[in-house]
Amino acid sequence: MKNMEENELLQELDYVFKKLGRKITVDLTKRITPSISASQGLILNILEERGPKKVSELAEELEITLPSITTLADKLVAQGYVERKKSDKDRRIVYLVITEEGRDLWNEIRDERRKRLHKYYDALSEEDIRHLIRIYNIILASLEEADRKK
Repeated sequence: MKNMEENELLQELDYVFKKLGRKITVDLTKRITPSISASQGLILNILEERGPKKVSELAEELEITLPSITTLADKLVAQGYVERKKSDKDRRIVYLVITEEGRDLWNEIRDERRKRLHKYYDALSEEDIRHLIRIYNIILASLEEADRKK
């Protein structure tokens, strides 16, 4: 009996987690980044926060294939949010660099995202939020451990 109840609980948790993730993603995408995708927003975030990156570094960090990240980067370049710059040390190496337009867009996205996140989690106490963070970190650690064992 316990095993069946546990399975049902895990299924409900999975369902609620996926539904919440989809709703937040759709809301953020519609309201915050109508001109770019969520993945492109992540690229702008990384370039703004950490500076120029090679496409391969972004692919690894975002866990996206090289062809997919190249397509996303091409669109950002076409929109003027990112530039490709060759390395001064090795002209074969190309970095993606956020432009002023990209920085302005990212700042708008970041500010609106903060407002939206407050709206989403306003019903939770600080203690509830800390519990969620702790629980999500446990799940992430478990997933990372499973990946290391592969």
